[in-house]
Amino acid sequence: FNLGNYEKAIDSYKMSLELGSKLRNGQILWEAYLELANTYIKKGDYYSAIENLKNSINIIENIRSKLVLEEYKYSFLSTNKRLDSYYKLIDILVKIGLRENKISYLRDALLFSEKARARSFLDSIELSKISFEEGISQKLRYYEVELMNEISNLYTKLLNPELTENQKQQLYNKLEEVEQELENIRREMRKNNPAYANLQYPQFITLDEAQKKLISKKTLVLSYLMSSEASYVFALTKDHFKVIPLPPTEEIKRLVRNYLIKISDPESNDFNNGYELYLTLIDPALRHFSGIKRIIIIPDDILHYLPFESISILKNGRNKWLIENFTISYAPSLTSIKEIIERRNDNGKRAKKYLLAIGNPLLEVNGNNSSKNSQVVLKSFYEPGVDVTLDSLRFSTQEVERISSYFPLEKKKVLVAEEAAEERVKEIDLTQYKIIHFATHCIIDDKKPARSSIILKLDQDPQEDGLLQVREIFNLRLNADLVTLSACQTGKGALIRGEGIEGLNRAFFYAGASSLILSLWSVNDQATSQLMQRFYFYLKKRFSVEIALQKAKLELIRSKILSHPFYWAAFIAYGNTQITIIRNNFYPLFFTSAIILALILSIFIKIKNGKSH
Repeated sequence: FNLGNYEKAIDSYKMSLELGSKLRNGQILWEAYLELANTYIKKGDYYSAIENLKNSINIIENIRSKLVLEEYKYSFLSTNKRLDSYYKLIDILVKIGLRENKISYLRDALLFSEKARARSFLDSIELSKISFEEGISQKLRYYEVELMNEISNLYTKLLNPELTENQKQQLYNKLEEVEQELENIRREMRKNNPAYANLQYPQFITLDEAQKKLISKKTLVLSYLMSSEASYVFALTKDHFKVIPLPPTEEIKRLVRNYLIKISDPESNDFNNGYELYLTLIDPALRHFSGIKRIIIIPDDILHYLPFESISILKNGRNKWLIENFTISYAPSLTSIKEIIERRNDNGKRAKKYLLAIGNPLLEVNGNNSSKNSQVVLKSFYEPGVDVTLDSLRFSTQEVERISSYFPLEKKKVLVAEEAAEERVKEIDLTQYKIIHFATHCIIDDKKPARSSIILKLDQDPQEDGLLQVREIFNLRLNADLVTLSACQTGKGALIRGEGIEGLNRAFFYAGASSLILSLWSVNDQATSQLMQRFYFYLKKRFSVEIALQKAKLELIRSKILSHPFYWAAFIAYGNTQITIIRNNFYPLFFTSAIILALILSIFIKIKNGKSH
């Protein structure tokens, strides 16, 4: 192949396929089919390439379906060239579809794009529907609880300012050991669970299904795909579908990196890069449609870090942002939106209370107290030599108190300072709340996502370590229409090719959230408090999650002090954001009254008719 002797290469790859079939070796087979397709591409035989790429994908899908452990499924597509089979196939389907005007090829390209993204996210949504209590021995359950408690105890010990570096290293080593044992136990629990063994994973949404069941009027879905081969955007409305080639991936990455530096720096006022991004990412699709009011972004690669609402749509004069013309929300894939909506509908039970708000937890560690100091420093906390600095959240208490004032006393609960403790959160029946709001710090670990955590009350109490970690959030049970993570960088985590961000977002969706508010960078405490107050004001006015966030952002944009995108662009709406959480109570009363009046009227008519007779 490297020497350009493609006929000989084809013969050799076909021989590999024969040997792989005899050995029943899937690894040999999918890779041989992929390389055979690459050879046909070099020869210009694209139809043979398509056939072999589909064979490669079928084998990859078959192998993945037989993997027992979730962590193996999670990384399976993103490693060892497996996603190349999907991306190369999509590239060829789009090129032939556009060149020969074959809509069926473009439809297939969209379907394989869905198959190539957020697979583990979809797996986790399906897993969240089953109970892991059945068929599991009490011994394994107790051991899991013991290990979780031991992890909490180790983190509590790490908060001790008197520890030497050697003592800390011993604790880190022990932590690694216990975390590994916890994973082993959870594997054992899954293996012995009959519901897990019979789990059926979702069917991927087709273009027709998306247009008929998922996409509302005046909505545009922009699904991006960025690979080494090429970049595309799949643009869908209820009635139309376009696939549009974009500039090379590296060029898009350069534009995004430069723009993120500008909008996340409150001292910068140069947003011309934003107009380049508009011409690159939005305008090529938007020009094909009219009457659009709502945009759903399905990002890929570096686009996971870009708040599209902050893209500038004017080159000169006053900056005008995309958010001023459209509501904007985000999702891992079209199929994932469908699954989130179906899970909520299938659940049937609706939370009876409106708000659980947790904010400004007391931090009393390393000799510092957050109520007396502007900063608390966790020395060498998550790893040796790396300090975690937690600034005082002076406006956090005000934030939760103001937003809670929009809801009746009996329909809300507020936990601040001493009360904002991990054990308090865990003892509450979280399924009773439509909205769960965290106004705290968080720690994102992009090397070990299970350690990413929301910081609650920190002290030397061994009961809980004060870190609500991803591994613990997975064990929570929510029935929330919305979880708001009003903290720094809550939308970040490990960026995995084809999967997107693994972090707090995935854990809360698994636990039962339908939509999330996340942040993409370190946010300003006071500006965040203002934004959240206005966001909840509009939620209470019975606007959907995405419209309420848009209106809150527009207020900051129109202010003089907080108009810079640094203050408002970091927060994004993710998931089923078209949901309206607070509904008008007038209508049930109206219909009840109407029914009673109708009954009275019918009785009156019968009596009158009886007298006449």
